[in-house]
Amino acid sequence: MKIRVNPTRMQLLRLKKRLVMSRRGHKLMKDKMEGLVQAFMELVNDYAALRDDLDRGLPAVLSLFLLAAGISGEEAITAALEECDASLEVDIRRKSVMSVACPEIELKSFELRSSYSTLSTTTDFDSACASLREIFPKLLRLASMEEAVVRMADEIEKTRRRVNALEYVMIPSLKSTIKEISSKLEEAERSSRARLMKVKDMIM
Repeated sequence: MKIRVNPTRMQLLRLKKRLVMSRRGHKLMKDKMEGLVQAFMELVNDYAALRDDLDRGLPAVLSLFLLAAGISGEEAITAALEECDASLEVDIRRKSVMSVACPEIELKSFELRSSYSTLSTTTDFDSACASLREIFPKLLRLASMEEAVVRMADEIEKTRRRVNALEYVMIPSLKSTIKEISSKLEEAERSSRARLMKVKDMIM
């Protein structure tokens, strides 16, 4: 696809400058995409490791609650959970990963105070609550990592489209237009020389 411009030397110079800038931008974008992909793969590996850890740990916590419900009864466990006094404080910040703003959730404090009667529950319920305290920070970290993975994947896709647009559309169009204008200018210069030679012959 050619760019529609007047075939003048001024336009030729402008297009050559645009070509230089486009090539430079293409290299920068390509370097950025490579950096994004590398950071993305590291993040995905960390996310997968944490997800595997939680896939093993979370069912164990839920099984403790199910065991407690099987022994004490579902109503007793539900009543005990409603009587628990929980307080949570988190700090949500933004960190930049290869110019991508990603959320970072940090657990400042998490308290699960047991105000239920120990006569209506067993030690399995206490173990389940204690396990929940331990696994909850990992759940928050997993949530922030998952959001970072999504945002970085979106940024990689946007950068890839820009790289492809420069590589397969903009740069070839500029090169084709520059070649066409150069050809027309050379043809015009040859015609001008031919006319000058004819005028010179007539004068002679």
